[in-house]
Amino acid sequence: MNGSLSREEIRAQHSDFGLRLSNSMAKYGPLCVGIDPHRQLLTDWGYNVDAEGAEMYAMRMLQAANGRAAAVKFQVSMFERYGSKGFAALERVLYAARQMGIITIVDCLHGGLSTTVSAIADAYFKPGAPLLADAITMLPYYGARSLRGVIRDALDNGRGVFVASLTSNEEGASLQTAIRQHGEYEGRTVAYGIASTAQKFNSDIEGMGSVGLIIGATIGQWINDSGVDPAKFTGPILSPGYGWQGAEAKDLRTVFKATKGNVLVTVSRFISSHGPDIGALAQATEAISLDVRQALMEATEAAEQEDEAEEPASTPVLLHLDDHAGGERPAEAATSDAASDDAASDTAADEPAKEETMTTPATETVRTGGRLIVLSGPAGVGKGTVEAELLKRHPEIWMSVSATTRAPRPGEIDGVSYHFINEKDFLAKEAAGEFLETAVVHGMAHYGTPLAPVEAHLAAGTPTLLEIDLQGARRVKERAAELGLEVLTVFIAPPSYDELVRRLVGRGTETEAQRVRRLETARIELAAEKEFDVTIVNDVVDQAVDELWSLIAKEYGIAD
Repeated sequence: MNGSLSREEIRAQHSDFGLRLSNSMAKYGPLCVGIDPHRQLLTDWGYNVDAEGAEMYAMRMLQAANGRAAAVKFQVSMFERYGSKGFAALERVLYAARQMGIITIVDCLHGGLSTTVSAIADAYFKPGAPLLADAITMLPYYGARSLRGVIRDALDNGRGVFVASLTSNEEGASLQTAIRQHGEYEGRTVAYGIASTAQKFNSDIEGMGSVGLIIGATIGQWINDSGVDPAKFTGPILSPGYGWQGAEAKDLRTVFKATKGNVLVTVSRFISSHGPDIGALAQATEAISLDVRQALMEATEAAEQEDEAEEPASTPVLLHLDDHAGGERPAEAATSDAASDDAASDTAADEPAKEETMTTPATETVRTGGRLIVLSGPAGVGKGTVEAELLKRHPEIWMSVSATTRAPRPGEIDGVSYHFINEKDFLAKEAAGEFLETAVVHGMAHYGTPLAPVEAHLAAGTPTLLEIDLQGARRVKERAAELGLEVLTVFIAPPSYDELVRRLVGRGTETEAQRVRRLETARIELAAEKEFDVTIVNDVVDQAVDELWSLIAKEYGIAD
């Protein structure tokens, strides 16, 4: 197919998927929405457990993902179970995704002898393919030689592949960290060889390559046993396991430390659990997208901080993509470059991997850690407006989410609006000292600020913000003093009492009696301004946001 193309044209063709995915991730963030129509989910949504139900489910998830996620991933087996009707449904939803301009990944995990898997290109990659997708997933355990033809077919058609390297299932560890006994990568782990084999296809591509890896978010410290360093891989990394399967933000920071924007995190059931209402699905997608983006930013920044502590930021770093044929290297170099040196298969691309020199640029953001920012002020002052605009501009800020025993209200999302728990569990956590502060509101529902996530984000140097009422702010200061936790209290004030009255009246959400009580409370709350470290007057929202961000940036040593 490439016989008449120049080398530059071939390179452009082979980089097409990586470039499109990279642009989508830059625009929408590192989230891939998993579309997995499990039978139980179809039942929960009130859909038939058949091909039609799976198709309806997939269409709704596509609408939620559109404009909110970098890509979507379809689990083939969830359609395949319905036979020809299921595959027809998958064809239609793939077509719909293409019409919407959403990047599609088909999770088929194909593998086999080269003569067998060559047919995959006709199904997924070539013009007019019935299941035309932007990328598919593959299993490499027949050896890299068996995948080489399919990978080249994908690249020649501007498509991509993701090869399973370190999967989330625990039993996979014994196979993937097994040591190869012979061949090109003798003495290396199987996973290490897979990663290096995939890297060879990306070695001459500027930016993100089109041949990716699958690395589970739940593998934790097992990453060290594998010898794979995701930070040295230049293709996309597809990472399942976040959320429902147990991986948390700290796991992303551990596994993907020092990666440079090439990790695509798959989330499925957290989002789908809020269906079938499209508005709730969309809100859940946006919320988890921000969560994932922040965790990966912290993974990058933590590594930058360590690099700066060890050497000047402009020091050239020699990145060896393949050194197995050369002489011995110093032990420290062999350890730091362990991921990209080799691969888990017998062979890969025809061209040998190259040795590249990469200069680490001076970081734009330097974090030195800071105090917990406690934000308070009277009702009607516009705290929520300032807060929303601040988070929109600076998604790297982590906002504490309170726990409550009250029932969720329409539109509220567990883990985003509040952590909804029962009273028994709340009281047990309170007795165990797991809250920074607690309160009983209206003599009925318990509310509290979980302590562990606050401490974890502060320890990671993440700008950490807690918005709370005046009484809560006082409790936080008392409890923080007991814990040795430093806080910086910020009072959002109106330009005048008259303006606060105007805002409260203008909201039109309260009765006259309620408004009178609210204004009386506001007078008392305004008198407490002197108890706070800093006051920001919310006259013009943009100015208030700028002032608050300047305060946070100074506190956390962030240089714009």
